Amino acid sequence: SIAMIEKYCDGKIPQPAAEPKLAEAAQKACEIADERICALDFQGGILAILDFCKVVNGYVTDQAPWVLAKDPANKVELEKVLYTTVESLRILAVLFHPVMPETSEKLWEALGAKILGPISEQKISEVATWGQLPAGVHVSRGEVLFPRLPEPENA
Repeated sequence: SIAMIEKYCDGKIPQPAAEPKLAEAAQKACEIADERICALDFQGGILAILDFCKVVNGYVTDQAPWVLAKDPANKVELEKVLYTTVESLRILAVLFHPVMPETSEKLWEALGAKILGPISEQKISEVATWGQLPAGVHVSRGEVLFPRLPEPENA
């Protein structure tokens, strides 16, 4: 998503767009994760976050921004999909920060989210408020945070 923003939006986050399905899923994930982690059910909290990851992944797959980008008539829709994706990544960075601090920090920086303050000061109770990443902020592609695993060799 960051690479596509660099390529199709001059490296700047497009105008905020609402995607109710993802906003609702983010709110639910934040509430469940916060509740479970406060109850010391860390596995339950992480599973709630991973459920949101699956929703985001499904959204990106269904919307296929790489296909939208092929037709200039789809520019508004492409920008909506890209904004929705990076806003979801912002939320995931905060949610994963307690268990993956270094990776979350790198993602936070790549998203240009430092403008919102340090990731360590973000509150899970407030992170699901949609539209926090402002338009025009520069993103920067960093290192690959989750490299693909090689296919297992058939023995």
